[in-house]
Amino acid sequence: MARRRFFVDVVEDGRAQIAGEQAHHLANVLRVESGQKFEISDNRQVYLAEVESVGKNLISWRLVERIETPRRVVRSSLLASLVKFERFEWMIEKTTEVGVDDILPVIAERCETGLDKAALKRLPRWTRILREASEQSRRAQLPSIHPPVKLEKALQIAWSCW
Repeated sequence: MARRRFFVDVVEDGRAQIAGEQAHHLANVLRVESGQKFEISDNRQVYLAEVESVGKNLISWRLVERIETPRRVVRSSLLASLVKFERFEWMIEKTTEVGVDDILPVIAERCETGLDKAALKRLPRWTRILREASEQSRRAQLPSIHPPVKLEKALQIAWSCW
């Protein structure tokens, strides 16, 4: 059975930590305990790590070993017109799970009025959805999501990402 994978902000001196809401979820919902092993990623490399300590809002890991991940052969960007947010969030989740590298929300000519301004407020939520979908699908790296732009600018950004 595959180990669960989590993303950490930084790996330093053979240790890593998760704080805040995600640590609370790990401690209280998943009930992690010292000594359990998980895979963690710092968005560059994947490691096998053992839980060192569990606090109310802080989980600490000790790195056991580095896990080799296959090199990505194809890089993909998704340019998606802004639609109602429930559907857009579902699209973010599913495209993350299948391996897209960049998501560029596009302000189309016939988008609903105000979606572009409301989308800026949704970026933190969309980033959280990306993280959760990446952990679920065991990705080694998080995709990036950009602020909404017009199609011409989205095409420039997509080309520069490659």
